[in-house]
Amino acid sequence: MVDRESLQEKYAALNTADLLEITSNKPNYTELAVAVALEELKKRNVPEAEIKSYVSVLAYKPDQKTIDKYFVDLNIFQKLLNYSVIIPLIKRRFRSSDDVSFLMDGYLLKEQQANYYVVAGVIFAIIGAILSNVYNSSFLIVWLSGLVISFLFDVGYNKNRQIDQIQEKIDQGTDPLEF
Repeated sequence: MVDRESLQEKYAALNTADLLEITSNKPNYTELAVAVALEELKKRNVPEAEIKSYVSVLAYKPDQKTIDKYFVDLNIFQKLLNYSVIIPLIKRRFRSSDDVSFLMDGYLLKEQQANYYVVAGVIFAIIGAILSNVYNSSFLIVWLSGLVISFLFDVGYNKNRQIDQIQEKIDQGTDPLEF
């Protein structure tokens, strides 16, 4: 087991960049290792602002083609298919094991939107069924109205929120495909 003293000796021999790397990759090190690295940086009079602003050279840095794939939007037909719920469920039932989702191809926004439309379709189908039984309203009108509401919410708010979350993960140097 590694103790504080052995880490202090080891970290005293490291250069400042290596110590900054340790402090910026906290999930990959123990709390003790990060604490000792911070102590060593303070001994070297490294400014606190430099420690906090350091971006790991080991951070996730995808190429532009990969980044572009993250932000591909579902087309209107795919949105309709996913909202209809039955088609995505049938499709998923007969998929091969290597074709699990849009994620396999790196289409993160498409996957998130597909999930959104499936959930919205189920919710509005339930609401439509309840309203058609209680108030004798048309199930189809309620369900299709839900599609319009879901689409407008997605275009006006949800898609931008999802894009911002993906971009934030990329800016932080983490892989947005990892949850």
